[in-house]
Formats: sequence, C-alpha cells, structure tokens
Amino acid sequence: LSDLHRRPIFLRITMSILAMAASKVSWDDVVATQENKTDNEGIQEVGVIGAGLVGCLAASILANRGYKVHMFEYRSDIRKEKTIQGRSINMTIAKRGLDSLDAIGVKDTILAESIPMYGRMIHNPDGSTYPVPYGVNDQAVYSISRNLINKLLLTKAEENKNVEINFRHKLTNVNLNKTEATFTQHDETEVKRQFGAMFSCEGAFSKTRQQFMRDTSFNYSQTYIDALYMELSMEPDDEGNSKMPDVNYLHIWPRGHFMMIGLPNRDMSWTITLFGPKSIYNNFQTEAGVMAVFQEHFPDAIPLITKEKILQDCLRTSGYPMVSIKCSPHVLNKTMLLGDAAHAMVPFYGEGMNCGFEDCLVLDSLLEQFSMSGALSRYSAARVEDVQAMCDLSMYNYLEMRDLVRSPLFKARKFADNFLHALVPSFWVPLYTSIRFQRSLTYKQCWGNKQWQDRIVDQALICGCVFLTCCMAFILNSVI
Repeated sequence: LSDLHRRPIFLRITMSILAMAASKVSWDDVVATQENKTDNEGIQEVGVIGAGLVGCLAASILANRGYKVHMFEYRSDIRKEKTIQGRSINMTIAKRGLDSLDAIGVKDTILAESIPMYGRMIHNPDGSTYPVPYGVNDQAVYSISRNLINKLLLTKAEENKNVEINFRHKLTNVNLNKTEATFTQHDETEVKRQFGAMFSCEGAFSKTRQQFMRDTSFNYSQTYIDALYMELSMEPDDEGNSKMPDVNYLHIWPRGHFMMIGLPNRDMSWTITLFGPKSIYNNFQTEAGVMAVFQEHFPDAIPLITKEKILQDCLRTSGYPMVSIKCSPHVLNKTMLLGDAAHAMVPFYGEGMNCGFEDCLVLDSLLEQFSMSGALSRYSAARVEDVQAMCDLSMYNYLEMRDLVRSPLFKARKFADNFLHALVPSFWVPLYTSIRFQRSLTYKQCWGNKQWQDRIVDQALICGCVFLTCCMAFILNSVI
C-alpha cells in the first residue's frame, strides 16, 4: 500500500476497504469513531437533575468520561444537615450495585460502612426463629443507611474537578426540544440552563418525566400496591450491643398478608420496617390499637423495640405508600430518565438502588463504544425490558417474603435450588442468586430462567407422582 496515493481513486477506495477487513475493523467501528469525534467537538456540558444515589453515581461516571457535569439538587447539602428530608429506609447492596460502585472506585469504601447479611432469619409467631440462607459459600448482600451512602457518593462526585454541584435549586420546567431546564433558587430567583444532554435522577415523582408524558411516543403506567410501610427503630442495649444476636441476617416476621423486617446498622441499632395493608394501620389510632397488633403478631419484638418506642414511632405517622412505575422509552431527544424516574419499584427485592446503579453502568458501557448521541439512541433498547422485568420481580417477592417463606414446599425448593446450584453451578442458577450475586444474566433473562426451572420442577414432580403411583399399583397387585 506504500504507493496507494498514485493509484486511481476507485482502486484506492477498494484497497482501503480490503485493508480494513484484513485488520478486522468494521464499518460500525468507523461510525462509532466518527460519532466520538463529533461528540468531542459538540456535547461537552451535561446536566444531572437530582443529587440522590443515582444522580451522584451518574455525575461521577459522566465526569470520568470527560464531560463537564452540572448537578442540581432541590435540598440543601445533606452532609451539613442535622435532620435530613426524605426517606431513611435502609438499602441493601448486591452484585450489580457493587460493580457499579467499583466503576468509580468507591466499592471498598461503601463495603467498609456496610453489614453483610447471609440470609433471612424468620421469626415465627411463637418467638422461635430459623435461618434461610440466600445462597451458597457465604454469599451475602450488604445493609447500609440510605443517607450514609448518599453522603459518600456526594463527596465522591464533589471531588471530581468536572462536577459542579448546585444545592437548593428546584426544577420548575423542562424543555425537551432545547434540552433546557429551569430552576428556582432558594432566594426565588430563576435560573435557566441549556445542556448538550440531560439526565433526570429525580426519583419516582420526576418532573422531567411529566414532560415526557406529553410526547405521543411515550408509554407510562403506575401501580400503587395495597400496602403501606412504616419505619421503627430498635436501639442497642445499654452496653452498646445488638438486642438481636443474629446481626448478619435480614430478620423477617412473615404474617401472610403483611410482614415486618429488620436490617442491621453498624452502631448495633436496627431499622425495623412494617409493611401491611391499610387495614392494619387503621388500628394505629390509639395506643391500645397499636399494642394489640404487636401483641398478637409480633410479641417477641415488643421487648426488643420497647413499648415506648413502638408507640412513639407508630403514632407519629399513618404509613407511606409504595408505587411501581414503568415507562418507555427512557430517552427523548437528548434527555434520559435514570433510576426511579424511569422505573420505581416496590422495595421487596431490595434491588431498586442496585437497578438504578446498573442503569449508570449500562450508560457507561455504551459511552465506551459510542458518542453521547449514539449512547442515548441505543439506551432504551438495551434497558427498558430488563428494568420492567425487575419491577415485576419486586412485586412477586412481596408474596414470597410475607407468606411463602413459611411454607414447607418453599423451604424444600430453596434447599433443592441451592443443592443443584452447588452441584452444577453453570446449569442451575436460583432466581435470587442470578439477580443478587451475578450479572451474567439480565433481569429479563433471570425471570425467564426462573420460569424454565419451574417447568422442570413441575415435570419432575409429575413424573415422580406417576412413578410412585405405578409402584403402589404393582405392590398392591402383587399382594392381592
């Protein structure tokens, strides 16, 4: 090819194509490279709306890619506040979340502030308990305070020179055609900013998503479940020790149509959350009504939480609603929905935060291959079906946690799943393991794998019943 420049133009083009083929360079690679060149000359500044968990991670990932990130948050800096607005419910970190945190180098920092949980500790009405391991070989998920992890991620984002954080900026309007956002500051002055791309991380009640809903190509659905949640706290004993001995477990009091769970904190306190239908909370109008519920359904928890704390926590609120939200696409023009803004889910799999973090990881992997425009155009196809499957799985897990965990059949199936996984790990992967301890399957594939396993188990039971029936018939015939 040394004298290529002397040859006719058509021959030069032909030989260039052959050279690319020989070096295994595809036209997609060329397009991607050209997109990246265009992107570097075009989109430089991006906006992230919301400095919560997903917003902070998204800001760090985008900043690491070289973009100038302007992050806006309606609250004050939570690191400087004594009382923090919003929910304080504990979070559980699993494989997908840990991989996402590792992408910005904070995985070990977060784990150092977390408590590993190796399974569920089931509390029977009579006060007896028994463990149900999550997986094999000490597989664990990690409990951490929402506020603590938010502070750590906020600090990480702030340390990046490409991130500018604007507190006390309330989003008032979004123009999707211009990729423009309008904010009201704490002194009521208005600020209007335009970006090359914009990322909504505002949570389940995203104002940006409201603008998406004006587009005829946008689909949206929401489901409020017939259950509310309420947080209580179990303080350490007088010596600073945990009142429950099994610290490395998620404690569950399953009661059929409702349940209570407990997640450990590093200071040896516990965050207790009651999930139940509105009919349960109707009893929480008086002290007598509250104690009647606990004495009937959670008697072993009364001395642990204490009567005083139970009354204090239960009488101050009527419970918070839980919503599951699905929508598509997650990108319109150059504005993207991430985390709960795109797929709020009920908390029963503990996967909402992990799913939101993985959104950022999926975006990062697309930015590795394509320009910002290319990544935005491909994101919905890569993510929508998976997160909607996770929304469905979260609904399913409420039934499992509040009721099925007490069933002998559930215990037998759990044992069989873990045994088969230990025996043939690449062939038989339990649902919980595929979601929480691996990333080899997408959420949609996890759900499909579970349905395939159910069919195998059903067929095995049918064959087993037929075999036993034939044996019984043979024995009876021999006797007669």
